[in-house]
Amino acid sequence: MKELNYSKGSLKKYAYSFKLFTRHASNNEIKYYTEKLALSFLEEYCEIFSQLNKKSITYQERKRAVAKLDEMYKYNLISSKKLFSRKVYVFQGCLKNSIDSYIAYKTQSVSSARIQSIKLYLERFSEFISKIADIKTENDLAINHVLLFIKSCSIYTHLTLYATMTSVKQYIQFLENNFLLGGNISPHIPKIPKKRNRTFPKAFTKGESLALLNSIGSNTSKERRDYAMILLAARLGLRASDIANLQLSNIEWEHNQINLVQQKNNTPLTLPLFKDVGEAIINYIKNGRPKVDTQYVFLRENAPYSQINASGLHMIVDGYLKRAKIKIPAGKKHGPHALRHSIATLLLENNVPISTIKEILSHKSSETTKIYLKIAQKQLLECALEVPKLEKNYTPCVGAVHV
Repeated sequence: MKELNYSKGSLKKYAYSFKLFTRHASNNEIKYYTEKLALSFLEEYCEIFSQLNKKSITYQERKRAVAKLDEMYKYNLISSKKLFSRKVYVFQGCLKNSIDSYIAYKTQSVSSARIQSIKLYLERFSEFISKIADIKTENDLAINHVLLFIKSCSIYTHLTLYATMTSVKQYIQFLENNFLLGGNISPHIPKIPKKRNRTFPKAFTKGESLALLNSIGSNTSKERRDYAMILLAARLGLRASDIANLQLSNIEWEHNQINLVQQKNNTPLTLPLFKDVGEAIINYIKNGRPKVDTQYVFLRENAPYSQINASGLHMIVDGYLKRAKIKIPAGKKHGPHALRHSIATLLLENNVPISTIKEILSHKSSETTKIYLKIAQKQLLECALEVPKLEKNYTPCVGAVHV
């Protein structure tokens, strides 16, 4: 933070907040940073969920400090931007211009969310390459440099490594196609297999979903906004990115439907606008949404009134889970995406066909939707085979029988 020219006053405030955070972690016998620890710290020192209207200077200082810790935890760097609004990625060294050209090329065919991911991965790649003295231009890039970069990515999960190298390889192929490399090195880049952790989808029970929604009041503009957003996830299965990017023009009130282009895959999606969902959105727009000239439905509660960020929705859901006193087992995902899992599970339990659920959740492949079969207990029980009764004269075999 000193290298980023934070002022002495700011550094002093951050240092004090970090000291309090360390003390809080020590009191709770926690050694490593987690989002859950960050939220409990903010509740203890700022009462961010029990007193939703609290806007003290101290509250803002603690929140900013936690934002920096979270940014360091997630990105292994500190920017001068606030957490969850890090939109500007900086490409370094001799690769900057070609990466800019590549991004411009990809923007024509992929979603904005995908572009942000590509920028993140290529920012890491350019930063790594910029530190290698013998690389002056793209033409100096060789396979050994790429292999060294792969080795440096060992700190990330396998899926992150896969996503990173997919972006890097496609960028290098772009360089090759435009004759910016001395030779073809993309065929020699090791193929990173896409291995997914085949665990059960994390979903709330019907009772937990209702308890979560019931914990949200309607006394403040924040509560009215949060209720409408969480209801969109719980009733329609919308992703957090689509909720955050929902615009007034996406809602067709006369036809009771929502039409949007999904952020994840850039494909159109039409969903019914249920009465309770529509009423919640109207209640927020009329009695809570700031009167500003923007098409985004859900806005920050404080100026500047920009759209809420998708990542922030996770913290919002986490806060109301705490208010509802819903205990989340260690390791279980419990953000807005878990509500999306919940609606899929509920539909399956009501014998809605996989093909229909696929369309509702807008999955590209039925294989993705079929993962919910793992937690469809009612349907699994129907597949159980009856164990035959043993005959009275049954004698168990002991050992092997040699012929």
